[in-house]
Amino acid sequence: MSATLISNARIFDGVSVVSECGHVLIESGRISQISLREPLSPPAGCAIIDASGCTLLPGLIDAHVHVWRDVELLETAIRYGVTTVLDMHNEREWFKGINAITQQRNDVSDVKSCCYGATIKNGWPSAIVRLVSQEEGLEDRISKWPGLTDKKSVEDFIDQNKAAGAAFTKLMQEDGHTMTLPFPERPVPTPSLELQKTIVDVSHENGMLTVAHALNNHSTLHVLRAGVDGLAHASIEPITEEIVQAFKKNNAFVIPTLAIHASSSGEEQETRDKFASSLQGAEKEHLLGCLHITSDKFSIKTVYEQVYTLKEAGIDVLCGTDTSSHLAGTRAGLSVHHELWMYVNRCRFTPLEALISATSKISDRFGFSDRGMIQEGRLADLVLVAGDPTQSIDAIGNIKTVWRNGEAVVRN
Repeated sequence: MSATLISNARIFDGVSVVSECGHVLIESGRISQISLREPLSPPAGCAIIDASGCTLLPGLIDAHVHVWRDVELLETAIRYGVTTVLDMHNEREWFKGINAITQQRNDVSDVKSCCYGATIKNGWPSAIVRLVSQEEGLEDRISKWPGLTDKKSVEDFIDQNKAAGAAFTKLMQEDGHTMTLPFPERPVPTPSLELQKTIVDVSHENGMLTVAHALNNHSTLHVLRAGVDGLAHASIEPITEEIVQAFKKNNAFVIPTLAIHASSSGEEQETRDKFASSLQGAEKEHLLGCLHITSDKFSIKTVYEQVYTLKEAGIDVLCGTDTSSHLAGTRAGLSVHHELWMYVNRCRFTPLEALISATSKISDRFGFSDRGMIQEGRLADLVLVAGDPTQSIDAIGNIKTVWRNGEAVVRN
């Protein structure tokens, strides 16, 4: 693999703008040298890119997607500068196949997965999968999900997930009350506090971070009391001081997934139009679609206020979208741009705060020390954009080049 020298770039290292005219040398798939002022000497055969007027960023990370077996999702995501995605529930064998592809190809986003979520019989997400899926053999697939009941079943579940390559554990706390869907059983069965505590404790004993699905305040408090490290969604209910203090007690983070909240309520159609303007056909139709599954009493403005309040209280906000090829109103990679736009224009983030939420905050909280920052020795997963997204978040869409493992896989 030949070396690449990126010269004269504004450098956002994942935390701050460290140079207005810096230089980064890529060798053997990693960042080998960084100079914030003085030019670097290129090695023999090195490709040289003049990045004047551009900003170099770490590859973006989407902290909540559902990949399933969808290689196209990974091919699409990387075109928008998303070099890593976190997969929040998948079949173990499907993830093994996807992971093998990401090791062989650089023109797809890398995937970190929880593999199976910590499911119980007839609980989430089997309740919704049974409603919407037309898949043959669905019941056979669901029957292989964990069905946790006690500590022994939890220990076996964690051991098997780790063996399949899981990087973290996903908990489920969803009773269905936030949705208008005709679940056959309401409330949808949910794990007890004792069981959720066991899942958290066994995960931590195995060095695995825990993140939980919860959509209302009651469920959010339930999993925070169980000791979970983060929430995979923001609650759709008005935030309370009790919620803020529960986050603080755990030092927990939140992944808001505004993109899917907006789709679920049918709101933000005008901004979906904005981000869909470059698409055609089925791709455009999918992004412009809406799930319309939450109550009319819900407004996404409530979620915006919650995200702002948590940020102001010092709670880490991590960028994630809940993108899936099955979920209307989302598109791999592009929904990250939409999510960041909403952080700035709806949740009162600065562009810099939004970019941090999609880079170093995720790598720091999930313990991915090889990515998420422009730092010597880290993977050369990088994005070069025209303009300055640290001042105007819209510039994140002006992608010039994306590198994964030091290979330029997108050039515009």
